[in-house]
Amino acid sequence: MVGEKPEAGSADGDPTVRVIAYANLIRCLHHEINREDNLAPIIIAYLRGLRSFPEYRDTTVLYLDNVDVTGSSTYDQLMKREIAALLDELLGTGAI
Repeated sequence: MVGEKPEAGSADGDPTVRVIAYANLIRCLHHEINREDNLAPIIIAYLRGLRSFPEYRDTTVLYLDNVDVTGSSTYDQLMKREIAALLDELLGTGAI
């Protein structure tokens, strides 16, 4: 309800909740990227989830700058485009 104090531990009331959510998202993304049998749709979903954390822009950009998509499948191409679009959005370059 508008005007009520957020509950303790809620996303609105405790910034630690967002830190933990971001850390978990990065951890899952890192784990999936480094799996031998990684699943591109999952990686793409994690990448899209990073848009919800603009306050960690610098960390996200540094991490994604080190991700190298080497395949040529349709999903690999989609991952490359998703990374480029996310970096463009976070950096505000408007290059895409």
